[in-house]
Amino acid sequence: MTSQIAGLRLGVPVSLSGRYAPFGEQVRLGLETWQAAKDGAEVVVEDDRSDPDVLERVLRGLAGRCDLLLGPYSTHLMRRAGRVAAELDLLVWNHGGAGDDVQAAYPGHVVSIPAPAGAYAEPFVRRLAEDGERDRLWVVPGKGSFGRQVAAGAERAANERGIPVTLAGPGDALPVGGSWNLLCCGSFEEDVAVIGRAVGPRKVCAV
Repeated sequence: MTSQIAGLRLGVPVSLSGRYAPFGEQVRLGLETWQAAKDGAEVVVEDDRSDPDVLERVLRGLAGRCDLLLGPYSTHLMRRAGRVAAELDLLVWNHGGAGDDVQAAYPGHVVSIPAPAGAYAEPFVRRLAEDGERDRLWVVPGKGSFGRQVAAGAERAANERGIPVTLAGPGDALPVGGSWNLLCCGSFEEDVAVIGRAVGPRKVCAV
């Protein structure tokens, strides 16, 4: 394997600043660990500042001097990366954009590694069914399309297994008492807020 990657230059736009910085920093650390284990590979990381316009500029620059391109973190940024890849006739490996629309777009130019957003809740709902749970599942998506896609997949999976579902907004009241389960699928901050005010769910899944 070492001989196959010797001299390989991997270009990665990563959010080291801006709203996605906490996750971009995790990506950077993971890539540095990989690079240390793969003698001969070079990883070129550049900050996209969590901004689609900066991401496009960075990706275009990396494309001209790297052998392999990874996409950015977040569905929001990956939408732009896919468009750039198609325009420049490039191949981008998508590791950080799980949105259903992103993964279906630009065939031949984007290879997606994560599970699509619509399938995120499947293991949790399947576990509820396997445990005999038929209590109502409260699903609280965030404000963006990613959360809506996760919620739609959760509702579909629950309906197939006879589990009743209630869809709620991020600020809606949740049950107090009784027997229920909770899935929240928003941004990190939105999920933390929902869990912080949830009282007594039997099982909880946070994206």
